[in-house]
Amino acid sequence: MSGPVDVYRQVADKWGQLSSQIGDEQWDSQTPCADWDVRQLVDHVLAWQTQGLGLLGADVAPGAGWDEIRTAFDATLSDPTRLAGDVPEFGGIPKSNMAGFLIGDLLIHCWDLARSIGADDTLPAAAVEATTMGLHHAPEALLRGTNPLGAKMMAPAVPVPDDVSAQDKMIAFTGRRP
Repeated sequence: MSGPVDVYRQVADKWGQLSSQIGDEQWDSQTPCADWDVRQLVDHVLAWQTQGLGLLGADVAPGAGWDEIRTAFDATLSDPTRLAGDVPEFGGIPKSNMAGFLIGDLLIHCWDLARSIGADDTLPAAAVEATTMGLHHAPEALLRGTNPLGAKMMAPAVPVPDDVSAQDKMIAFTGRRP
């Protein structure tokens, strides 16, 4: 791995694979996110990735499809100068941290989608490691409360045995049951 763009590409590949597997009969299936079915999860991911890219200074129109979002995110991460500065609308965090947050959100929702449609939920190990590190450095009030844009974040962590996989530990930390 040479940096965030490589991690992003792995996560984006996983999301692309999973979203292409959604069957017509699965759009109304429940997800691990108690309030969302598959359609709502996909809509959330596309809208949040678009909104997040806007916070990073990328110009992606609301309602953009996955290919356009993915291309814009890749271009943003591929040019380190585009990640200089802060995101005032998100508490003034550095743009690079915001990018990591968006990658982590996509990764976690890959797991949600895989579980919802009965697909392979194995996540890229490097992305799990990076996301776990980022989650453990984020303020607890941000993770368990609402973000600066008013969206509810994560439920309380779910206890798991010490010997579970790194992926299961990360998923449990986000309030999901692996």
